[in-house]
Amino acid sequence: MDLVCPSFVAHSAPALCRQIDVYCERTSFALDGEPLNALTNVAMLAVAVMAAVLQIRRPNRDARGLIWGAIVAVAIGGLGATLFHTTAAAWTVWIDMAPFLVFMLIILWLTLTRHFAWTAWPAGLGLIGFLAVTMGAGPLLPRALLPPGAYYLTPLIILVVVALLLRRRGVAAATSFVIAAAVFLGAFLARELDAPLCATFPAGTHFIWHLLAAVLAWVLIRSAILETPPRTDAFGRKLRSTGDMPG
Repeated sequence: MDLVCPSFVAHSAPALCRQIDVYCERTSFALDGEPLNALTNVAMLAVAVMAAVLQIRRPNRDARGLIWGAIVAVAIGGLGATLFHTTAAAWTVWIDMAPFLVFMLIILWLTLTRHFAWTAWPAGLGLIGFLAVTMGAGPLLPRALLPPGAYYLTPLIILVVVALLLRRRGVAAATSFVIAAAVFLGAFLARELDAPLCATFPAGTHFIWHLLAAVLAWVLIRSAILETPPRTDAFGRKLRSTGDMPG
């Protein structure tokens, strides 16, 4: 099977078989053209395993469906990123990015409904707004109109705001979100410095983004498992546990 251009892509959308060179480390379109960028995705797979073990040993039963969804998203994202950084094929970009977008939506939902006690409708609208802004800062607007790294600015800004609000409220999860915001900022800088520092560091800095993104995922999933409070109604009473998004 041709990983760069499998038959289902070649027959349906052959243009997506083109290979793209966007990171400093890539020296050729061979499968080992980005060794560090490919290998460091193992960190994300390790996070998925660690999170699964933690959820099994210290289960959060109230949010179990969402937590397992986040764990699966991280695992698939790690595999997708590995596929992208080995094949460099355009069709693998969404397999790389979509699972992490799902992960962000799950974490945001848990944050809005559990830490801020939003009901389903406002939280759902919040997710739609987040998705619209994030996608608008991605493929829906011309790159020339956007600042560098615009796709990642929305979740970074939201994470910083959430961390500050939780800290102000004295919520137990505040420390985790502050750490996550700091790690995300470091990861964002590593990602954006890959091209500018390419002449100085031929291996680039994108692999550091992978490692810090894995740390970020671990901090957020760990917090989701250990620090996510149960759902409550408008009077602060605990609702029946379902483990899934409320209807």
